Amino acid sequence: MKYIILIPIFNDRESLKILIEKINYEIKDLNCDISIVVVNDASSEQIIDIYPNTQNIQSIEIINMKENRGHTRCIASGLKYIFEKKQFDYVIPMDGD
Repeated sequence: MKYIILIPIFNDRESLKILIEKINYEIKDLNCDISIVVVNDASSEQIIDIYPNTQNIQSIEIINMKENRGHTRCIASGLKYIFEKKQFDYVIPMDGD
């Protein structure tokens, strides 16, 4: 099974870092592929290089919005991107904080 976790984020880098670390820990014994797509809603904070220990996560990808559009628009944009570009069995939308 292939899961993609979709996380919209706006200026909450530290919460995202903690969430990704917890996801990485919780999936360690699962026998499936789990990737994360983060939709950055035009944050002023840098959202790169914050994932030191992600050995259980297959990939983490960041999509940067050009302007702040809100939580719902980020989820919609992320879903569109995933349906057009990724192969998956399930998508799990999740809050970044």
